[in-house]
Amino acid sequence: MLKGKIPLLKILAGFAVLIASAAMVLNWRQLAFSALNFVNEPYETGFYEKNFELESGVIYRKDSETGQRYSVLRHFGDGFENVTTINDLIGVERGWTNFTLQSPEAPTVADYTKLAHQILIGEGDFLDNRVEPSTEQAHSGQQSLRTLAVAPEHSSICKASLHSTLLYFVKGDHVWFSAWYYFEKVGEFNTLMDLESTFVRNHPGMRIRLNQGYLDIELAKWVPNPMYRQPKENRIPFPLGQWVHLEAHFLLSDLENGIVQLWQDDELIIDVRGKTLPFAAAVYDDLEIGLSSHSFGPDAAILYVDDLIISTERTQDS
Repeated sequence: MLKGKIPLLKILAGFAVLIASAAMVLNWRQLAFSALNFVNEPYETGFYEKNFELESGVIYRKDSETGQRYSVLRHFGDGFENVTTINDLIGVERGWTNFTLQSPEAPTVADYTKLAHQILIGEGDFLDNRVEPSTEQAHSGQQSLRTLAVAPEHSSICKASLHSTLLYFVKGDHVWFSAWYYFEKVGEFNTLMDLESTFVRNHPGMRIRLNQGYLDIELAKWVPNPMYRQPKENRIPFPLGQWVHLEAHFLLSDLENGIVQLWQDDELIIDVRGKTLPFAAAVYDDLEIGLSSHSFGPDAAILYVDDLIISTERTQDS
């Protein structure tokens, strides 16, 4: 009886090995990513205690160099009025902390960090990419934020974006984002908003993208990088040369029960459930708006942003 069973056992064992091998091939990126994180942790142990402090029910962000504390932002907005230059936007009082101008003229982190510093202290000016208040277009009031990113070269990425690293969103939070966008010129692939964790290697997080004329959402820089797209049969193109209202809603979760919703001019175009947080302890502290990625296309991209709000609650202006 035993002899008769051996071939069947071998066949079943071989089949199991085949299935396991196929699964490994299909998930090699995730396996490699997990192995990298095991060998080299993607975030510093104790990052939360090092960077945040709770006192009398108020959460503070701590500057690791100076020790100064700042109240984190759970509701933040800007209409870009009453400012003249990018310098007027940067500061704790206004809420914006830095900007990125990655381009062929400033391709590396060191290059565009130095450039931003020189602009802020009055010893430099924009080289090619620009981030600045503008009166050329406005959804409301007299001004908006104008971002220009020149055409990328040699498979590079260009950025012209504004950041606030004073935010604080964690697992279980509902995050509502609302803003008005006006594309004067568009690339094949542009990222319009990132909500990221700067405490984690590569700064993973949720991003709203314009991909060949259609909006989608991604949990970026965290394998397997889940994509949330519009139903193909009902996709709505993103119009150029006019103001478009975008509203996003995320329930933050490292599991598959997160909420991902996106409205374009009040029409719900994405409504799915899935992972919205790289891991349970992650903190989304950085909002990046403007052209946070211009990676394909022969021409410059020009985008205006106005009347922006991000909050844990849906606002009346949304």
